[in-house]
Amino acid sequence: MTSVQLEDNVVNKTLGPEQPKFKIWSSAGLMLTYWCPSRCACCYVFAGPDAGREETEMSVELAIACWRGVRELAGARGKVHITGGEPFGNYERLKRILQAACEERLSGLEKIETNAYWCTDDKLVRRRLAELKEIGLTRLQVSTDVYHQEYIPLERVERVVRIAREILGETGIQIRWRDFLTEPVLTANMSNSQRAAAFSAALAKRRERLLGRAAEELVNLFPLRSYRENAEGNNCYRALLGARHVHIDGSGNIFCGTCIGIVAGRVDLKKRMSLAEIWRGFDYHKNPIFSILAEQGPVGLLKQALELGYRVRAGYADKCHLCYDIRRFLFNKGVHREILTPGVCYGENDKKTD
Repeated sequence: MTSVQLEDNVVNKTLGPEQPKFKIWSSAGLMLTYWCPSRCACCYVFAGPDAGREETEMSVELAIACWRGVRELAGARGKVHITGGEPFGNYERLKRILQAACEERLSGLEKIETNAYWCTDDKLVRRRLAELKEIGLTRLQVSTDVYHQEYIPLERVERVVRIAREILGETGIQIRWRDFLTEPVLTANMSNSQRAAAFSAALAKRRERLLGRAAEELVNLFPLRSYRENAEGNNCYRALLGARHVHIDGSGNIFCGTCIGIVAGRVDLKKRMSLAEIWRGFDYHKNPIFSILAEQGPVGLLKQALELGYRVRAGYADKCHLCYDIRRFLFNKGVHREILTPGVCYGENDKKTD
């Protein structure tokens, strides 16, 4: 299978050999849904039991189109993983996507992610993993940490890990995080202060993306610095335009790297707008959010937000927190809604933010 070249992008064509190029999207996370049975504090959107919306549920047809697009862009090295929200929330759809990929002989499935909420019974887990293995699953990633175990009983994680090892083999199960499963800290019945201490201890080991709910519930567990310390002279060119990985949600919204909530383009089956076509035609200069962030970083967005009444906070945990806080303000003001979207990335309709 052939792939596109860097020079196939409209902007890259104009750049000299020494200038940094807009990278080819060689892998994608297919976000089948924003629905999740949990409301984890670490969530980089606002996934939850009330987050599912018909317009943001990924159809089988869109999933296959995006998968096909990654392979068209990157050839044999193109990879996809399936995520959410919680992709097992609609198991029949998940199975149909893998079946359709098999029928089309689409390879490149890296993994399927889950929080194991559905793993209530050995027989059910064994049946589902065997079915999915038959149609292409080689690796399952299971989330387990202080945040997920506030909601998901640990025995469900232990069950799926044990059975996945039987069916998929030792390399077929990826545990995020393995050290937590070895020495779990269960937060479900803790007081708020105890839970905050457990979260702080976890964050000392591994930082989380401070977007979405995490930007609301975890930031105060970090030392905060002024916006100048976080952002001056620190643009986002590499994070946005150097990202080889994208996430794509059920509306077809394409997010570069980990910058969820900033839309680079929209895969649209009705308009026959494919992932590869969007990549070829993407010119960040014409995107009012990308252009500012790529060249100036969050400070560039801050200037616009201040004119609309944004009030600078006493401190921010990092550059991404600063960017997200400004973007959320702009979203709530109705600014650049075609790019700063969907609402679930900014807490719209989340029960905890109503």
